[in-house]
Amino acid sequence: MNIVFVSSHLTIFVGYGRFLMEYANKFCEHGHKITIVAQKINLNNYKFNQNISLIEVGGPLPSNPLHWFLLNRIKKKYLRVLNKLHSDVLVSLNFPANYFCTNVDRNKHHKHIYYCFEPYRFFHDKKFYSKASFLQRNASVVFRIFFKKYDIKGVLTADKIICISNFIKKRVDKTYDRNSYVHHIGVNVNSNKLGDSNITQRLFPVGKNIPIIFALGLSHHLKGARELILIFDKILKEVPNALLLIGGFVAKRNEKVMKKLIKKLKIPQINIIFYGFIKEEELNSFYSNAAVTLYTAIDEAYGYIPIESMRNGTPVVAFEGGPSDTILDGQTGYI
Repeated sequence: MNIVFVSSHLTIFVGYGRFLMEYANKFCEHGHKITIVAQKINLNNYKFNQNISLIEVGGPLPSNPLHWFLLNRIKKKYLRVLNKLHSDVLVSLNFPANYFCTNVDRNKHHKHIYYCFEPYRFFHDKKFYSKASFLQRNASVVFRIFFKKYDIKGVLTADKIICISNFIKKRVDKTYDRNSYVHHIGVNVNSNKLGDSNITQRLFPVGKNIPIIFALGLSHHLKGARELILIFDKILKEVPNALLLIGGFVAKRNEKVMKKLIKKLKIPQINIIFYGFIKEEELNSFYSNAAVTLYTAIDEAYGYIPIESMRNGTPVVAFEGGPSDTILDGQTGYI
């Protein structure tokens, strides 16, 4: 089977990108012909099977305002590529990929599956865009006026809609008034679960008896940056030697919020480490060396982080939302 995955870009290592990478590689291993089409693909962050075809169409990314002014031109670039490919299935991930796939020549007799991680939040999630930065709030008004209709078209004309969690299925069914299906993303349980048991002692000047609180994925303003520090402050009152280890990409706004709150609460700098990007081959080691993983994202669609942490035997504390699908409250963590 010829399967084409379509995404806006694969640059920062995030959940939907990881899903695409792992499923594309797995389908390829099972003999399917896989093609990935995106504006840009960062091969330092994403590792694909050498038999997978990678096609970059170029152009400014969605984080650049020029992307939206040039959306029609970018759409034409995608269509020039997609209309030349022989595909049995097109799998689009989020907006605007769903809209691009809707415009592919239907005489090619392919099926379009829209894999929805969440309805585009700048269009459909008032809590999200009302709490965004001033620039983003104003931009979201323009987005809703000019581009929301394209997202709706992309969803309503897809052959099937698959959602990442029951939490997102409810949102999709309500937002688009269309039935959808749930497919929970899995993780590779055959990989090394424990990793390097001494990695934290090697990387950081901490003793073996220091309880590590691990946090990851603070990529936008509803990832719970403020809540993370407030929770850790309460933990410190009970466990004064606890260490908060923050990994992965942290949005500048979140970093600013956290550091300001750390100073206000007078949390010692020695108790918090901003580690930054963690290599995939080291991630299991970070999870397994932690006492608990804090996942403070608000209204999160699903989250790889909770299931990865639990796979490594580390309990998770998270807010309600997508993690409610995977965490057994009181057994593998707490909601």
